Amino acid sequence: MGRVSRRSAAGLLVGLLTTTAALAGCGGGDPGDGPVTLRFVWWGNEDRAGVTKAAVDEFQRRNPDIRVETEYSGYDAYFQKLSTQVAGGAGPDLLQLDRATLGEYASRNVLAELDEYAGKSLKVDKIPANLLEGGKVDGKQYSVAAGATTQVLVFDPTHFEAAGAKVPTAPGEKWTWAEFADAMGKVGAAGTVAGTTDFGWAVDWFEVWLRQHDKQLYTPEGELGFTVEDLTEYWEMIGALRPGKGVSPAEVTTKMDGSVQNSGIVTKQAASEIGYDSTITGYFGAFGPNLKLAPLPSDVAESGMAALPPVSFAVARRSEHKEAAVKLLDFLLNDPEAGKLLGASRGVPPNQDIRAQVCAGSTAASKAVCDYEEAQKDKIGPAFGAWPTGSSAVKRDFQRTYDDVIFNRVGVAEAAARVVQDAEQSLGS
Repeated sequence: MGRVSRRSAAGLLVGLLTTTAALAGCGGGDPGDGPVTLRFVWWGNEDRAGVTKAAVDEFQRRNPDIRVETEYSGYDAYFQKLSTQVAGGAGPDLLQLDRATLGEYASRNVLAELDEYAGKSLKVDKIPANLLEGGKVDGKQYSVAAGATTQVLVFDPTHFEAAGAKVPTAPGEKWTWAEFADAMGKVGAAGTVAGTTDFGWAVDWFEVWLRQHDKQLYTPEGELGFTVEDLTEYWEMIGALRPGKGVSPAEVTTKMDGSVQNSGIVTKQAASEIGYDSTITGYFGAFGPNLKLAPLPSDVAESGMAALPPVSFAVARRSEHKEAAVKLLDFLLNDPEAGKLLGASRGVPPNQDIRAQVCAGSTAASKAVCDYEEAQKDKIGPAFGAWPTGSSAVKRDFQRTYDDVIFNRVGVAEAAARVVQDAEQSLGS
């Protein structure tokens, strides 16, 4: 079966969510009313699936009256299936969302408000306020961060050492975009792989660059926060790396969808890749333990990196057993054994006590994430905030238009103008 694009999944999300606000649960009753069956769904790699299922098993062992059915898939397939289930009234009870989809689901009345549970059956006192804010829409808590993450460059040091290219990894070290370009060009010229996976496809990394220039992707009012000129400058900077193999060729870049299996570094077509540190466990599982982590480049004191919820958990508004779903959510967030099992599979734990416990006893990939976050703590700023309704369409169109750029079907300035025009329409719809 061919790759389902993130573009089509986002389009289907908007279309199907518009037709329904119902998200029915399956099974019946809450704890104390007899056996309950919950459905819990998420996207992610096999590493995330394995540890999540282990945590769910522990929850079921302690709560024998609650049975949990789990499902997971890749990002695009996940939202395509979830949107269909929403439209058919057969959705899950506990689901995973991200910044691009939270607003869509909340605005169409699919999600339960969690404020009535917070501080009671759902403990949130150990979760930083900026992470909780990331789960709010119009001041109401619709989801809770499943972890904390920030931006990272993951790289194979073998290629950089062979090319004589330096990457800053020690606490306090930084590099400029010119130094980054020089290092990627050296790697591209020295070997058979590109210096880095072309990062122009993802609006996420453009958001970091904008922050470095004292701008933003979206305003607090939910409007576009950048101009055609901003995006043109950004894409031209990346395009200058392409001829010397500083970034991956178009045929590699077009396959990027945020998944580990399509990663340029995992497929050995690039020596590095920009991502979120919440995916590092997946990288280590697919590539091996020899990868290193470094901060993103910046020409100013502001790194542009931020403490973000990589994903969040939400409860369905129409679930017939919200109390049981909240009980599972609370367990995943706040139980020490759950924290030990989940590790850094969704970034470092959002509960600060659990985070300290996990990082103190971490090994391999989880240790790499904990060490990176500690080393970069002075560079990591506050969360950017939730993306507005319509942002999933912006994300889709951004990548689709970048494909046209890298395959030389349209010029950069014209493409940037198209992105801005389409984004303004999506955010205004």
